[in-house]
Amino acid sequence: MRKRPIPARFWLPFRVRRGSLDDAPHPPCIDVQKDFGPLIKKYEVAAMPDPLPADLVEALSSIELATVGHLRHRGFVDRHIAAFTPQPKTLVGTAVTVSLPACDGTMLHYAISHLRAGDFLVIDRVGDDRYACVGGGVAARIAATGAVGVAVDGPCTDPGEMAEIDLGIWGRGVTALTTRISDLGGAFNVPVALGNVPVLPGDVVMGDNTGLIVLPRAEARDIYRAAAEREAAATAFLDLPPDDRPKSRAVAIVEQALSEAGS
Repeated sequence: MRKRPIPARFWLPFRVRRGSLDDAPHPPCIDVQKDFGPLIKKYEVAAMPDPLPADLVEALSSIELATVGHLRHRGFVDRHIAAFTPQPKTLVGTAVTVSLPACDGTMLHYAISHLRAGDFLVIDRVGDDRYACVGGGVAARIAATGAVGVAVDGPCTDPGEMAEIDLGIWGRGVTALTTRISDLGGAFNVPVALGNVPVLPGDVVMGDNTGLIVLPRAEARDIYRAAAEREAAATAFLDLPPDDRPKSRAVAIVEQALSEAGS
């Protein structure tokens, strides 16, 4: 009679107590080569995207994400991916993407070695919410490249250390459980997802204290112009004396509805 293997949840705690933490394996992760063979490449690497034009970065850095939120619905990253570090202004960078399997950080370290000034690293954790791939040490490495930010669709660690690093950092909460270099595979500069938003290498990523937005590069200048006009109009409105400010058109909408209903 063939013996069934003992599930990891039973033997793993005993192994951790008997040996060092490094001796204890992670709970089972997907090994793409073992589980899927030739169907999936273990490592996939594409070319770095062209950097965003400097004038576009400067222009977009001058507007608030909330202003863009008045103009469109698409591209806004799930609000639970929040800033770990205070952002006194809008950060704008070129999307450089990584797809990283659950407990392995191998491809992330490869990606960091290719980052340039002005890049914004976007890390798709492929649904994992247990392992932190970014902490104080990794964030310091990213900052040293001149990249402006990193966004993780998953948890981070070392929040105190990250707060002292000159880098925009966004993620889904914190954990003490971290990835390791386990050689399980990953992808670099491929289409990914960040908080239910598709991200292509070379897209525009904007971030501030309110969250993140991803814009197609081809639409970014039109979005900037519309946002700048709206902010100028808002400034002009606030400069008026309170009694001279026009009423919101919402007032007329409600009053008309009440009138038509005979109220």
